[in-house]
Amino acid sequence: MNVAQWLVRAARTHGDRVAVLHGEQPLWTYGTLADRAARLAGHLRGELGLAQGDRVALFMGNHPSYLELMYAAWWAGLVVVPVNAKLHPKELAWIVGHAQAEVLCVSDDLAAGVADAGVACRATLTPGTDGYAQALQVAPIDCMPRDGDDLAWLFYTSGTTGRPKGVMLS
Repeated sequence: MNVAQWLVRAARTHGDRVAVLHGEQPLWTYGTLADRAARLAGHLRGELGLAQGDRVALFMGNHPSYLELMYAAWWAGLVVVPVNAKLHPKELAWIVGHAQAEVLCVSDDLAAGVADAGVACRATLTPGTDGYAQALQVAPIDCMPRDGDDLAWLFYTSGTTGRPKGVMLS
């Protein structure tokens, strides 16, 4: 089962209920969050040409866009690689390369350091930019089917005794 099916079901049964708050301000309903995730998934699969199982790294602080990008990746049948936003961009570059992440989602406050570190991947998505707004205009896609053993997350350990190690979760 695709992890994004949780959001599909919530949107179907509670579509008009608030799903995400930003501070105390209601931001998105479950229906809106599902629509945004489906559109971003369409961008990832259609516009960027990602295939099932490709990796999407998230290097962002605690922000609602993190949630929609995470669900978008799962919706598209992709693997989420969350990266601690407190890491140095050079550590990020190593993780992105080791994980073979095709796309890096980075918050605006971290984008300059990422560019300086030479992080290499097919594309970068930054919430709040014109490119991100355009990605949200792409036609939504259906939630991709996944098997129970398919990789959903790829977490990296702290690497205190050496390089971080990828921990895979289905």
